[in-house]
Amino acid sequence: MNAYFFGMCVAMAAYVSVGLLVSRKVKDANDFYVAGRRAPTLLIAGSIIASYASTGLFLGDAAQCYDGLFGPLALHACMQAAGYLVGAVFFGRYLRRSKVMTIPQFFGKRFCSRPLRLLSAVTAVITMTVYLLSVMQGIGTLMHVVTNVNYNLCVTMAVIVFTILTVTSGSHGVLITDTIMAGVFTVAQIVTVFVISNKAGGWFAAVRTIGADLSLSGLLSCGGVPGVLYHTGWENLTWCMINTVVWTSVCMVGPWQSSRYLMAKDEHAVIRSAPISAIGIFLVEFMVSITAVILHLFQPEVESSSHVMIWAAMNILPMALGVVFLVGVLSAGISSATTFLSLIAASVANDIVLTGREETPENSAKSVRIGRVVMVAVSVVVLACAVLNPPSIYWIMLLGGSIAACSWMPVAVASIFSKRVTRTGAFCGMLCGFLGCFMAKLYGTFAGIILPVYLDPGLIGILCNLAALVAGSALTRVTPEEKAAREALFVTPESEKVPSEICKTKAWAKVAVLVGPLAAAVLLLFWVLPYYQGLAMQA
Repeated sequence: MNAYFFGMCVAMAAYVSVGLLVSRKVKDANDFYVAGRRAPTLLIAGSIIASYASTGLFLGDAAQCYDGLFGPLALHACMQAAGYLVGAVFFGRYLRRSKVMTIPQFFGKRFCSRPLRLLSAVTAVITMTVYLLSVMQGIGTLMHVVTNVNYNLCVTMAVIVFTILTVTSGSHGVLITDTIMAGVFTVAQIVTVFVISNKAGGWFAAVRTIGADLSLSGLLSCGGVPGVLYHTGWENLTWCMINTVVWTSVCMVGPWQSSRYLMAKDEHAVIRSAPISAIGIFLVEFMVSITAVILHLFQPEVESSSHVMIWAAMNILPMALGVVFLVGVLSAGISSATTFLSLIAASVANDIVLTGREETPENSAKSVRIGRVVMVAVSVVVLACAVLNPPSIYWIMLLGGSIAACSWMPVAVASIFSKRVTRTGAFCGMLCGFLGCFMAKLYGTFAGIILPVYLDPGLIGILCNLAALVAGSALTRVTPEEKAAREALFVTPESEKVPSEICKTKAWAKVAVLVGPLAAAVLLLFWVLPYYQGLAMQA
């Protein structure tokens, strides 16, 4: 057992221990699925960051940047941060106000439609199961490369850990361990990027060196390296814009992101968490991406680009820091896995099996029992898929995100701001968005081709959703029940009107306004300026 594997084992044991301790506080379904609706701002933001930054970021995104897609992904990271600001204010606070257990329940309550609730539950379960597969493959790949232990055994160990953690403590334990894990991998990444860049002569010198090298300068170009994804830089940038729309939508309403708002102690915690989440995720994504590019100065080629951050931890970083970094990557994967698993169980138990039942102590206990059984069953099924299919971490992750955006975003926005959208329109929009994205992605996969950028599955799905949403609503009328359900969302509870809390939230709103300029300044100072200085040195 090497030091890296030992560190991972210690971390996994610690997370399971925290879960077992927290499990004592789980009394009913409200505690198990929405953490008793008592979570403060820090836990909400920490969980959002942790559930976003999975192994797909440290292995998948890093691989794409190492191969030449840094520019499009860096721009994407900057722009998608707006999703948290918009999502919290214009969807998240209304979501919490509805006092539902799951987001599919919100759709069902808002449109007074059981079929819509079932449909949204099915799309949520499929989306998060696909994403969970990506995370599991990432964890298995990480542990296998680090330890040389059989990949299947590594995946099995990881599944056992996050299943125990989720089954015992539910969302309450997930929130706490997510925040701990977010702190671990954020600090580890910050230290790592500066250690590696200093060994390359300093951050700015490293970026200038890459810009001045004709064979490497394309790695930091705005459009990326032609041929890595599409044949031209303009196509890569167009893909970036489409991908930004998709992932901004995920940040706004994605089930593993917006579900955190259901656990907040009040609407103020929802709004205050937005700028923290936006800044945290942008910085982590940017630092991972730039680190992957700088590693070309140490290792021009690696056996697999998805292993580049693992290689850096084991060959460039001091051993102690390398252990902490790899534990951080493992933590990112486990945190996402626990989130997905808890949400899958919540949707199956409450939106599919027990939908329509009264909220009684007996049904609450039954919901928890069903949820735990579902967690174990899903873990077994996804484990089998991870073992039988070779890892494709980045593209599986993109599929999961695209499905969430295409199925939910237009309907979620319309549910708050449209007086004309009907249950029929919402149902048709969600169904067509899901099918449009899923079928386009399946066609590209089985045909073995990359579709033209203007036929991106995410774009197709969103357009299908919008068209069906408009058509379905035009052919039907809003019922009095639907109208009343929407109006109820705009009634602010008296508990949210405390003057001192409002003042604090307004202060956080000022921070939110600075997120965009801050992200742009970081890109300009730490990427664009030194890169163009390097390009000038070529002449």
